[in-house]
Amino acid sequence: MVIWGANAYVTEEDSRIYQGIRDVSKWSEKARKPLEALYGHDYFAKTCEKWVDGINQFKHLPDGNICRHLLPLIQCPTLIVHGEKDPLVPRFHADFLLEHVKGSRLHLMPEGKHNLHLRFADEFNRLVEDFLQ
Repeated sequence: MVIWGANAYVTEEDSRIYQGIRDVSKWSEKARKPLEALYGHDYFAKTCEKWVDGINQFKHLPDGNICRHLLPLIQCPTLIVHGEKDPLVPRFHADFLLEHVKGSRLHLMPEGKHNLHLRFADEFNRLVEDFLQ
């Protein structure tokens, strides 16, 4: 299994970050335009708002739990990839996954952001292919 840009729980810090991406009109044109071209402006904007509403519901659960109770049940080899410049998922989430998924491995991409699988596609794909072989 390969995981990137993921968290097993939601904190107040995460909630603040998510509120910051709620209004897609405030996104950079570089980030927004391809998604609007793919999904259409209205659908993309509404979907992003609904995603923020949905993910923020987890902060009302004990410990902001999404799936943290399930992590110890994972038994397959697991690679966690994290971009050290990811503005949406703070590093502590990758560290938590590493600590709670038995036998997992963490690979940090120093220049990686949330879209590291797109921006550094060759490196990411090579890393994943090597891990899965």
